[in-house]
Amino acid sequence: MTHDESVLLAVDDVCKDYPDGNVRALDHVSFEIHSGEYVAIMGPSGSGKSTLLSILGTLDRPTSGKVIFEGNVVDSSTDLDELRSRAIGFIFQSFYLLPTLTALENVQVPMFGRGMTGAQRIEKARELINAVGMSEREKHLPKQLSVGQRQRIAIARSLANDPRLLLADEPTGNLDTVTAAGILELFDELHDDRKMTLVTVTHSEEVALAAQRVLRVRDGRIESDEINKTLQSS
Repeated sequence: MTHDESVLLAVDDVCKDYPDGNVRALDHVSFEIHSGEYVAIMGPSGSGKSTLLSILGTLDRPTSGKVIFEGNVVDSSTDLDELRSRAIGFIFQSFYLLPTLTALENVQVPMFGRGMTGAQRIEKARELINAVGMSEREKHLPKQLSVGQRQRIAIARSLANDPRLLLADEPTGNLDTVTAAGILELFDELHDDRKMTLVTVTHSEEVALAAQRVLRVRDGRIESDEINKTLQSS
């Protein structure tokens, strides 16, 4: 792959084998994600999509092949903690909010160690909480929030360090239909207003079709790579 400056993330001939060597989770996968794209990775359980997301987020390493972020190969010399902290935001299906911290405090957690004062952290956290429509819930603990509200706070937290890449793992998997629709609308706003590069992993056709582009994964391979024609024509 030659480097194109518009490419934020590239996956080049990536394979991932489980430790026992009997199962190949990813099989010679290659694709590029451009800055500002909204991409869905879709596939059934066991297709390799969650493994792929972990590799995109540098939470796991490929057995072979390369992951290239902003033109630099992610390898054993890369400071992965620093890369994730400054450039990659994660939204998990289980939220992982700290139960003893308020919504405002949870959103501040990634900001510690970034050279910000307490007042700066609070100001930025409030801005993010307001952006996800949760300003009236900033003093609430996670147990005092609905599932959808917790997801919104988790999204605000994922934006704390202004990531260039936002990764979401089954972001509507625990949500009812109405709440899930609200989260997808929020993703649209993040993509349109903040020009976020957004990658979501899902088994839901509805969630996938909210994206500009859909990568369909089956048996560890990219089965298809399609532009969302509905969005393109709207």
